[in-house]
Amino acid sequence: MILDSIVLENFGAYGGYNEAILTPDDDKPIIFFGGMNGGGKTTLLDAIQLVFYGPKARISNRGKLNYKDFLRES
Repeated sequence: MILDSIVLENFGAYGGYNEAILTPDDDKPIIFFGGMNGGGKTTLLDAIQLVFYGPKARISNRGKLNYKDFLRES
């Protein structure tokens, strides 16, 4: 499976509509996500895990919350 883009809307540090294009250019074959602490890098990876694994995803800051409560708070 190849992901061409990911859209996050009102999830964690991502307020509103946010789209990341994941299709590399021929002269730049690597997609790199970098940023300051608290910038949303781990939140992006958590969102991808939620898409693929749903309630079985191992989310970094889920704690003891059940799946529905975690999604509601995110």
